[in-house]
Amino acid sequence: MQLNRLSAVRLLALLGVAILVSAIPNSIQAVNAETAITNYWVTVNPTNISSSMYTPVGTNWTVSFQTLWSYGDNSGQTIRNATVTIQVTKTSTDKVVNAFDVNTTTGQFSFNYSSASADILKFNATKLVTQDGTTYTPVLLIWANGFYGLQSEAVTVWWDTFHVSLVNYNTNTLGITTASVNVTYLLLPEEGLTLPEEATYSHQTFFPKVVHGANVTINGVKAEESEIAGTYTANSSIWLPTAYLNVKVSQEEWVTTTTGFSFTHNANQPIWEYAVVLGLAFAAVVLVLRLVVAKKSKSPIAFKHSNFPLFGGILLASASVISLYWGIVGLDSTLHGFEWAPLATLGLIAFCFGFAGAIMSMRKKNQSLAIFATIAPFITLVLVKTSLNAYQLATPWIILAPSIAIAILSLILITNSDGQFTKSDLNNSA
Repeated sequence: MQLNRLSAVRLLALLGVAILVSAIPNSIQAVNAETAITNYWVTVNPTNISSSMYTPVGTNWTVSFQTLWSYGDNSGQTIRNATVTIQVTKTSTDKVVNAFDVNTTTGQFSFNYSSASADILKFNATKLVTQDGTTYTPVLLIWANGFYGLQSEAVTVWWDTFHVSLVNYNTNTLGITTASVNVTYLLLPEEGLTLPEEATYSHQTFFPKVVHGANVTINGVKAEESEIAGTYTANSSIWLPTAYLNVKVSQEEWVTTTTGFSFTHNANQPIWEYAVVLGLAFAAVVLVLRLVVAKKSKSPIAFKHSNFPLFGGILLASASVISLYWGIVGLDSTLHGFEWAPLATLGLIAFCFGFAGAIMSMRKKNQSLAIFATIAPFITLVLVKTSLNAYQLATPWIILAPSIAIAILSLILITNSDGQFTKSDLNNSA
């Protein structure tokens, strides 16, 4: 009987402990809720009509804030002559891109800001230092009656630009390219953007995703907007095997944008293929005639050291012809609005200089000039890659890779032709 009583007492004790333990979290929560009162003594809020604004790239936008005491004896009064640190964050990456200090003067302050690229930037106050040196930040500090710190509402500004996408194209007519492009705003969501009138550069309340009524040109030809809003079509004259399109979009108060596209021209390509075949056939005929002459003179042509200048010259001439092609591409594209004048100029110069070096090499004269001329095709190829990258166009490695290989082989053969050039050239070089 005594054992049973002892067990009952232990059971009651354990039950009581369990009840106490379960009640402790609720008691702690109640105490915390009663004592942890958050009092932000300082607030920095925008005075603009909207905390979000929309404007074209490159436009200065004025952002305004007001600083107020929000607790204590000065509650509701402005904070004069304090220093506020504004942090600028790129919303797409949540990365801080800038930070600067602004004086609050009478309690309100403003600043101008601009972005050269399409970005959504957020402006937020991260620190306020009063005249007496007291610093307030979003990090809460302990105070007698709770916590205090800085509370700020952010301002978001959209700096937008045009986005051009290729809808379709037709290259089945010789020398003519028909292309249709779709023009939209780059940053806007598909459903568009609604803002108060004062929050936009042109006092519009709604911006659709598609751009209607813009001035669009394709290779310098004005494009007409179709029945589908935002879709523009134009015909342009192109005689290259690859069609390069230069699309410019402009609108009142917006910065003009340029977008490039490239694709194979189905009707033009066969003509260029025939030209290449005829060129190779002509080169083969010349080589056969050279072999016949060499056979009659009993000095057959073989791949040996004495013939390095000949083979090096032939390869250099081939590389120079490729430079001529890229020079023509640069010239034609420059006329259509591409900024490829350097490619056109250096491509034509590289052809002339490289071809002159090839002739010197095949005649075994002026080795120094021939060696120096092998650099010209490399310069052209580097400029081709740079020009295409500037418009984010695909690099035609099927052409560039063999061109580089040909230029390298010509350089190797000509530089290893010591003793094969005329002695007068060696004397002049010395």
